[in-house]
Amino acid sequence: MLNSAVIFCGMPYPYFKLIIKGFFCAVILFFLQVGGLYAEGSKELAANGGYRAYLFSSSTVANSSFPFPTLGTVKVYVKAGESIYVGSSAQGIAGGTINLRAPDGNNYTSGTDVNTGNINSRAQEVAGPLPNAGGFTPFIKTAGAGQEGVWEIDFVAENPGTVLNGNPPTIPANANWTQPQAEYITAFDVSVRNASNSGFINGRVYTQVFSGILGTFNVGFNAIFHILTKDGYQYILNNNGQAGNGFTFFVNNKGFRGADGNASYKSINGLSANVNVQDPRVADTQTDITQKIFFNIPATDMPAVANTPGSATTWLLNTPVVPAISNVTFTGAEGTVGKAGTNPLGGNFNFNITGNGNYVIGIDINHNGVYSDAIDRKLTGQATTGGNQVYWDGLDGLGAKVAGNSSLSLQVDITIATTAGEVHFPFFDVERNVNGLLLTRTNGTYAPDDTLYWDDTPISIVGTPSNPVKNLTGLSSAINGHKWGTTTSIATNDADFGNNKSIDTWSYIKSKPVTTSVSFVMQEADLSVESITAVAACSGQPVVYKVVVKNNGPNNVTGAGFSFSFPNDISGVVVTSAATTGSSSTSGGAVVANAYHANLDIANGAVRTFTITGNIALATSGNLTVEAAVLRPADVTDPDATNPDAAIPTDPNNECDASPSGVGCNNVKTNTVNIAPGPNAGADQTIFEYAPATMAATGTGVFTQVAGDPLPATISTPASNTTIITGLDKVGLYHFVFTNANGCADTVVLKVIAADLQIPNVITPNNDGKNDTFKIVGLESYPGSQLTVFNRWGNEVYRSDNYKNDWSGTGLAEATYFYVLNRKEHTGEFTPVKGWVFLKLSK
Repeated sequence: MLNSAVIFCGMPYPYFKLIIKGFFCAVILFFLQVGGLYAEGSKELAANGGYRAYLFSSSTVANSSFPFPTLGTVKVYVKAGESIYVGSSAQGIAGGTINLRAPDGNNYTSGTDVNTGNINSRAQEVAGPLPNAGGFTPFIKTAGAGQEGVWEIDFVAENPGTVLNGNPPTIPANANWTQPQAEYITAFDVSVRNASNSGFINGRVYTQVFSGILGTFNVGFNAIFHILTKDGYQYILNNNGQAGNGFTFFVNNKGFRGADGNASYKSINGLSANVNVQDPRVADTQTDITQKIFFNIPATDMPAVANTPGSATTWLLNTPVVPAISNVTFTGAEGTVGKAGTNPLGGNFNFNITGNGNYVIGIDINHNGVYSDAIDRKLTGQATTGGNQVYWDGLDGLGAKVAGNSSLSLQVDITIATTAGEVHFPFFDVERNVNGLLLTRTNGTYAPDDTLYWDDTPISIVGTPSNPVKNLTGLSSAINGHKWGTTTSIATNDADFGNNKSIDTWSYIKSKPVTTSVSFVMQEADLSVESITAVAACSGQPVVYKVVVKNNGPNNVTGAGFSFSFPNDISGVVVTSAATTGSSSTSGGAVVANAYHANLDIANGAVRTFTITGNIALATSGNLTVEAAVLRPADVTDPDATNPDAAIPTDPNNECDASPSGVGCNNVKTNTVNIAPGPNAGADQTIFEYAPATMAATGTGVFTQVAGDPLPATISTPASNTTIITGLDKVGLYHFVFTNANGCADTVVLKVIAADLQIPNVITPNNDGKNDTFKIVGLESYPGSQLTVFNRWGNEVYRSDNYKNDWSGTGLAEATYFYVLNRKEHTGEFTPVKGWVFLKLSK
């Protein structure tokens, strides 16, 4: 095998073939070197030659080289019954130890035993743990029931303090060492032993971030890693002599992010303090993924999801995802599917994709089936795996507002070129990378694929920059794996292109563009309260308001809100409405507290009138203000009453006063009237036919007679609150209205009865208020009547030519008297009426 491999790798291929095959030769030689021994950790990092990168171990030191420090933390997937074998070159030396955290929350430690868990030589590192021949004595922990999942393992150095203790000795990868007493782990190992204790299982150990130090600036790191992405793609990464003394790298799906949180696809002219990047130590989010760095090819028996410490889960081995687009919708800015208000509202395109990519959304503004006219709008940008939302402001390709048209849909063509298996390699403080990375994707479409991309244009040039500085079309990593810097023989020389910089290199699978379509309508309506008027406004009186509402278009509106707000002074409010012109209707109308609300459907150009009646409290005085408003529905733009804040409209004043229209609009109107005291026309009266009536009202106003009474009467002084009414010459009901300056009215009713005389036959003038005078009931209907009274001897004792019901027998003795009443008729003639009356005096 060894000889065959050497001959294969040493064949005199043409130069370009030799470069392409070189990486695979390195991989074959790597597996031949490790042979049948199993271990995962520093042995793999040192198996491809070059120089040793010590594992940085500190939870407190963070600097330009180590922006995301850990306690040398690696992770391993273990099933119940399997055992974890661990070892470290720092175990038992000046506090060096190994800590393990199980998925169920239990913690374990190797303690400070200098024998159990200590790797003390290169030979032990290569051999791995016992029972491998020549191996080190491992610290062993068997996963119990409920402990299947990802374990976290910290390799704690002898001195994980707050200050770095200088550079460690620089040694070749295959050389022996002396463990430095500092924050560095020379050798570490995690091996998984199967449940039957018959062998080790490779491909279970990974890390989220690798922080290493070479000890000098003029040697290279040749480690080979295996990258597993969340969407199931795998890469082999050969650091290929990367030189950076202290350095950090990890793998994620975005590299360095822009201000919008998406991938910037650029390197950064600075270090962690100025870099927007997902912290590889924290849990993934829906859109920010830290890919996993394995020390061997990921094992095929791992699940898609596994438990982790802290009652969380993480992804592991997934089937590669085929790029696709789904769930494409358009929703107005306020949440209405398939509908949007015109500018300034607009709406959002929503879609899901299975890989990162770029989108082009074309909107056919002029409805001609072509999406490339100048007036058509084109939206472009980056999309990320999962859900995406792209906002459109309602403007066309020329910057003009797209008109509302609820009967004609806008057609939209969406094209998305997605990517999959996207990996970014953010390198921090790597001064030189003279050979470039060797990266090959091993599964998925077009595999194997070794294409790399980068853009170093933001970096200030010091030393030897990458060439080209910008590579967005893709280059084979076997030819140019993103090289920068120049080889140096000076161990302290850090002055090169990558010094104190953050450099990104990335790769992905390009998919065939996916195209889909969606349609939606634009809506706009200028709703207005045309007028609000009060018919009457007096205390203790009914009040009637008329509110006229109009839709000035251009679109019909469904589900607008009409409201009428009133103070506590008005009670018993009842609202009715009717279409004045055009088509309109209401639903759900109700009075709650001090407001009436109803849903309003109103066509373009239609007018609807609301009639609101209520009663004004008797104690009310001064100004009384009410408000009527019409509120646009969600995702219908009202030109002067739209708040573009994406919140569903609920407050007409908030919509009315918002930018860009500014304060005030025609959707809200108020009405203020001065409440006058309610008029009182006086009590209703019953009078005899032909008799005059005296009216006594309170307040100021004018008396008028209601049409339809038995006869028109005469009001002597209509504008006075006290007046005489005559002409009540016919039996029936007479109505007189007293109206004040506010138009409020009160009505008094005069009941006119037949004027038949009722003549008493006894009077008792004792001042008790009863029968004190000779009172002839009904005589007031016959003014000018004459009365003559005689004693029993025929002598006249009293006479009146216009009797006023005032004779009391003054000066006469108690006796029976006789009278003659000449009743004066309305014709002027007299009709005699004779009779007697007994004058009874008190004893």
